[in-house]
Amino acid sequence: MNTSQIDERIDELEFKLQFQEDTIDSLNQVLISQQKDMMLMKEKLAMLGKQLDSYRQQQATHDGDRPPHY
Repeated sequence: MNTSQIDERIDELEFKLQFQEDTIDSLNQVLISQQKDMMLMKEKLAMLGKQLDSYRQQQATHDGDRPPHY
């Protein structure tokens, strides 16, 4: 191999490495965004669970209050 071929291979490897680093950074940003979204969804799901429990408790107390014609 002569010097120009080696230089070309080094340039190609540097280009591939830069592309991989950019791809990894991009994927990392997407992962961070998805993690934030999942945390928000977990919080909302917990709130909905609490609301459902509250609703069920209210229904249980109202079930004992049937009108006399039942």
